[in-house]
Amino acid sequence: MGSAGAGTVTAVPPPPVAHDGLERLPLDTELGKLADVLRRDGGLVIERLVDSSAIVSLAEELDPFVDRRDPGFRHHGDDSFYGGNTKRLQGLAVKSPTFVDMVLLNDVLLGLADRILLQSCGDYWMSQAETIYIGPGNTAQPLHRDDLNWSHAATLGIDLQVSVLVALGDYDAAVGATMVVPGSSGRPLDEYVDPSAARSVELEPGDALVYLGNLVHGGGANTTTNRWRKALYIGFLVGWLTPEEAVARSITPAVAARLPRRARELLGWSTIHGNTAPDYVRPTRSRSASG
Repeated sequence: MGSAGAGTVTAVPPPPVAHDGLERLPLDTELGKLADVLRRDGGLVIERLVDSSAIVSLAEELDPFVDRRDPGFRHHGDDSFYGGNTKRLQGLAVKSPTFVDMVLLNDVLLGLADRILLQSCGDYWMSQAETIYIGPGNTAQPLHRDDLNWSHAATLGIDLQVSVLVALGDYDAAVGATMVVPGSSGRPLDEYVDPSAARSVELEPGDALVYLGNLVHGGGANTTTNRWRKALYIGFLVGWLTPEEAVARSITPAVAARLPRRARELLGWSTIHGNTAPDYVRPTRSRSASG
């Protein structure tokens, strides 16, 4: 074997793919590359999307509200989906300036939403943002696709939503790291998905799991006795669908007046821009749903 010399081409190793089947890419990855991977796989991990100082600020601003929130979501019904020992807090734009600056208006997230969602709408907005703190003993959330919140639109064969989970603290399998089914984003909506195919997506604080609304996923079980899985969720939704959270109602005129214009638009303090759903969109077999 000859020695390496001038003109030698050094092979560039591919990005690491964890056991969860998702690529993990650094924050400085070109947006087009991030969007391509997101479309192809239905999800990816962006490392250090939110820096450590912002993670501290988010905790300082949100934890006092979370501490006063009782676990559970529905007091008079089955809480298995939302989590009987899970703390969910909404209205984050009012409670946390850091959320607005570092998450809602994050250039990378908005760049991805532009590339994924603006193909099918004049503009998009925030569907929901909340803390999801999964406490000890909380059972695993049923696997699901977020797009099925809008079951008819989900059959159109277009991307409806870009969702993001940012780790604010511990995010390993034992505390309930999000479970995903690799490759499920391209399967028909009514095709059976084997729960045993789900894999934990473990994150470091500041890392973000970014995924499309048709990826099968769910919160994992927290099998610890004294640790919480701390995450912040945000979803961006095509502007012609109704958000999950009544976002605009939490924003008072005084709050709206001090927000940047793009934040007001994303939070529902604006009319929709441009066209809505393009006329050429028709249901496709790849996203068909029974019933």
